[in-house]
Amino acid sequence: MAEETGSNESHFAERMFPAPIDHDIAQPDRAVSSVYSGVDTAELGSWQNERWYQGGGRVGEKAVRSIVVYPPTRGLQTQGDPFEPVKIGILIDMDLGQLLADWVDATILALEDALNEGVYDRPVEICTVDARGLPRENYLKTRAGYLRLVEQGCVVVIGPMISDNAVNLRDLANATGVPCLSWTGAVRFHGEACFTVANGDIPTESVMCANWCAQSGYRRVGFFWERGSSGTDYADYFRTAAGRAGVDIVKEVSLGPNPRDLADHLETMRTQGAEAIIYVGYGYATFHFAKAFAALDWDPPRMMGTAFMFYSNSNAWAEGLDGWHGVDQLGEDGTNPNYEAMLTRFQARFGRLSRNVVVALSYDSARAAIAGIANASIAIPSEVRLGLEKIKWMACTNGGPATYLTFAPYDHRGYKGDFLTIRELRGGELHFRGYFRPQWPSNQT
Repeated sequence: MAEETGSNESHFAERMFPAPIDHDIAQPDRAVSSVYSGVDTAELGSWQNERWYQGGGRVGEKAVRSIVVYPPTRGLQTQGDPFEPVKIGILIDMDLGQLLADWVDATILALEDALNEGVYDRPVEICTVDARGLPRENYLKTRAGYLRLVEQGCVVVIGPMISDNAVNLRDLANATGVPCLSWTGAVRFHGEACFTVANGDIPTESVMCANWCAQSGYRRVGFFWERGSSGTDYADYFRTAAGRAGVDIVKEVSLGPNPRDLADHLETMRTQGAEAIIYVGYGYATFHFAKAFAALDWDPPRMMGTAFMFYSNSNAWAEGLDGWHGVDQLGEDGTNPNYEAMLTRFQARFGRLSRNVVVALSYDSARAAIAGIANASIAIPSEVRLGLEKIKWMACTNGGPATYLTFAPYDHRGYKGDFLTIRELRGGELHFRGYFRPQWPSNQT
């Protein structure tokens, strides 16, 4: 080409990407992050909500897009060139209300703890995208958010949270190979790249609700379930479990996310002799239930799935859920030493205390992510996937003291043991009502 144009000019290859930078904040004796807190409202100082179970942030806050956590140097001198952080993605796929700070700050704490323990010895970057999708918004938004994290070089993604978005991302995650640590309880989220640190378990939630009815002596119930990716799973498992437990469904109603005629349905159930009400679904209907119960002047025993834990999302959610039993993941108060010790460190680190399940879920998810990276021979998605499968009996802050997290090939559902509990929100107070520990009917005869 030079001969044809008569030019001897040479062209040189430049860096395609910027060189790694060092924030120059690493400390010799402790891990340190590039931010004090992972959300924008931290500048307002410490805060504390009225109820201990409510989220520790503020409605409308935003997550810091990039956070770098450095391990302690412990006197180590490198050759001078900084190492680029290994990237972990956070995929926000829903309205988190007061819980965003609890998610991101607990993630920061988990990584700092792991680096302090020597689990991993390189910087780690938390990359966050806000890509809210189903059931309220378009399905493509969450896909685009996941792909942005993939393009940024994340080797593992924490999220999505909602079952619909998990099912929506399943094939995409398996195609790209970048593992997702989802909080979904959906059984339809599966494949090589699909892992769960589950905020519930949809079939088990229905079984728990049916057994709660039987153990409480409620033999005739009204049953509501919501249409969606897991709606039929919720309904099928509840019907089967109720039948086996000797519980009759006097009336069954399938709901949309914004239900109509709830008061009429409830009045019919009351007339037909329903002794309790069961609801499984996204949780958006709880506001409507509260109004309907008030209009009917009826306060029946009632039980719902893990959408119950929206009591931490906002104070308004908590008011709408008052009077319900629900499937929760906080263990019996004061019994999980991992949870209590983590909260002590959380309060010391961020100047506030937030005792809710999202802090525990976030901490456990980040611990799993960094363990998967540490177990990998090199920091690429396929090796991180194998690294996640090597996690065995990891200590958990979520659930009861017998809860642990373990993965294996073909077993990507992490929580085992007492990770599902029953609580009741009554009069503004959250009460522990037991673990789900099934027994054979023969034991009771």
